[in-house]
Amino acid sequence: MLKNLSEIIKNNQFILILLIINFTIFNISSNFQINKFKDIPFDSKKLPKLLSSPVEMNLWKKGYEFKNKNLLSNIQDHEFRHHFLPSKLLGLFGKLSGLKFYDNDIINFDGIYYFFLFQTILYYLSIIYFYKTLKNLILNNFIIYSSVLFLLFEPTINQYRYTIFGETIFFTILIFIFSFLINLPKKNSTYLFVGLLFGICYLQRSVAMFLIIVPILILIFEFRFNSISKILNLGISFSLILLILGYLNYNRVNIFYVLPTQTIDNLYNYFLPSVEMKRLNLKSIKDAKLKLRNEKINFAKENNLNLEKEADRITFYQWQRNKAVNTLLNNKIITFQTALKSSLHSTLLNPTEILFRRIVGSGYYKSELHQKTIKYRIIYSLCVYILIFIGFIYTIKYKLNFPHLLLIISMYFFVISSWVGYTRYFVPSYLSLCLYFGYGTYYLYSILKRNKFKWKKI
Repeated sequence: MLKNLSEIIKNNQFILILLIINFTIFNISSNFQINKFKDIPFDSKKLPKLLSSPVEMNLWKKGYEFKNKNLLSNIQDHEFRHHFLPSKLLGLFGKLSGLKFYDNDIINFDGIYYFFLFQTILYYLSIIYFYKTLKNLILNNFIIYSSVLFLLFEPTINQYRYTIFGETIFFTILIFIFSFLINLPKKNSTYLFVGLLFGICYLQRSVAMFLIIVPILILIFEFRFNSISKILNLGISFSLILLILGYLNYNRVNIFYVLPTQTIDNLYNYFLPSVEMKRLNLKSIKDAKLKLRNEKINFAKENNLNLEKEADRITFYQWQRNKAVNTLLNNKIITFQTALKSSLHSTLLNPTEILFRRIVGSGYYKSELHQKTIKYRIIYSLCVYILIFIGFIYTIKYKLNFPHLLLIISMYFFVISSWVGYTRYFVPSYLSLCLYFGYGTYYLYSILKRNKFKWKKI
């Protein structure tokens, strides 16, 4: 047994070294951020720096509520407004670990390190599984190590380990999905588990709702008529997740729905203001938001909606969605220009966003620090994207198809969420380009070995 263990360590010593180095960095960084930003402001209207956004503060409160909930009751006893799982995982972790949340109504961060550690360990497990999958494909070791290095150390991706956003757990699920897609299981029954994995991915991040389309298309292309049983199993387990979610909502409000209500009105509140500002030549985005806010309030009054009732709120959200869709479709050029600008802005990597936002606070995006770092972010982004592009060209030249499977996932997330304009929404797309980074780094390594004009097939 010891001999086998010794052989495993010997054969995988590089990945073990990377994990040890990364874990050391994690411990230093997490303790620094907790100690630096754990202080609670005296002004109750100000957010603590360790929870420096309203989204994090809401997750914290919901996690605390779930910690104190009887699990035999309806675990979704409030409007399904945001992602289903993050606050519940945080609350469940609090039940099991003793994470306090509050002490006499004052935020208490005791135990938060262990939550950061928990999601980091899950992330490591997904990377180890991905690493083993790549090994089974008999790839060049340099490419495997470069791809893993990207996932372990790229700061734009890894900064979320020190937050309660739930992004790291979402990335963990995605990396497991990557492993299944690049090495599709042959057994039909395995796809029952894969469908559950896609369902859990959706519960963690609602943007993954239609991600199930990707494996369906890949299975049809790969197995043709033999894909039917696999797709059925995939659909059965994925649908089971949706049915449970829909039942929880129906049990509460007598309306069966499976999409977070925020996805109904998000175009109206987050995208339409930019379009309206251009369409109506308004002076600022604030003017557009005020106009839209007044319109939806008037709609609620004219239709006697009681926004204390969830059913009326859903009607309210649906009106906003219809209004937004109609306006956008009637102004296609402005809509396209606005979406393109936001999408391009989201691709500008921000590897220090979490740290700097905690330093500056809620005004970070309009701060001098934010402006000063833009040029460095552009340089960094260009360097990484050049490597990724080289890797993409390499795979095209040598007809290496499996990295393109992850490109489909990248394109899916980009189309679904890049219009929001924030880097955080682009990171799933960015994560999916890890194999191109590996191939691009390999080619750069070949150049350094004076193989500048020789493309060596792997």
